[in-house]
Amino acid sequence: MKHNIFLIGFMGSGKSHWGHIWALKNGYTFCDLDAEIEKAFGMTVEMIFEKHGEEKFRELERYHLKKIENKKKYLVACGGGTPCFFDNLEWMKNQGKIIYLKATPGYILNRVMDETSKRPLLKEVNTSELLFFIQKKLSEREPFYSKAHHTLEVENLSEDSLCFLEEEPLKTSIPNRDVRAKKEAAAQKNEVDESSLIQEENVPGINKLKSENHA
Repeated sequence: MKHNIFLIGFMGSGKSHWGHIWALKNGYTFCDLDAEIEKAFGMTVEMIFEKHGEEKFRELERYHLKKIENKKKYLVACGGGTPCFFDNLEWMKNQGKIIYLKATPGYILNRVMDETSKRPLLKEVNTSELLFFIQKKLSEREPFYSKAHHTLEVENLSEDSLCFLEEEPLKTSIPNRDVRAKKEAAAQKNEVDESSLIQEENVPGINKLKSENHA
């Protein structure tokens, strides 16, 4: 296996847990997208949601996701909503293989029941309404999740679950010069200045990232 791998799926489906195991077994560099954002800004995902809102978080999420571009043999555990915003899904498809870890609402409920205070989307949900919320949100996201290259049922996962990828070639296309030039111009135009994502806030990590970006 040489291509990048992106794990998608609902919260509590085991993306970080299995991603770490599979990366070690197959010689990949593991990247937990939420953890990368938290490390860069010195605050939890929950705090970013509370202080700056989901819209700002999604911009940060897109920025850190696309830092994987042109890197090889990365295994990325994405956030539950990552493939549902901007062009993230199509971008990941062009960068490697997307694997959907599919879990039932009941399975997810058991995994997140005691973690609602740490999950921004669940923090305000009444315990009695939690299963309904999961079912509704999962239904909304399923059209995005189902576009993954492969789907794995979480209850059947093991450390060897990615072995089927070893014989699967990575299909890539090389754009012609004009198309490539247009993509590069668009990337420069849309490049996110991370310091502008959280304005007028002294957020730990911003100055460091600014200096890295201009190095």
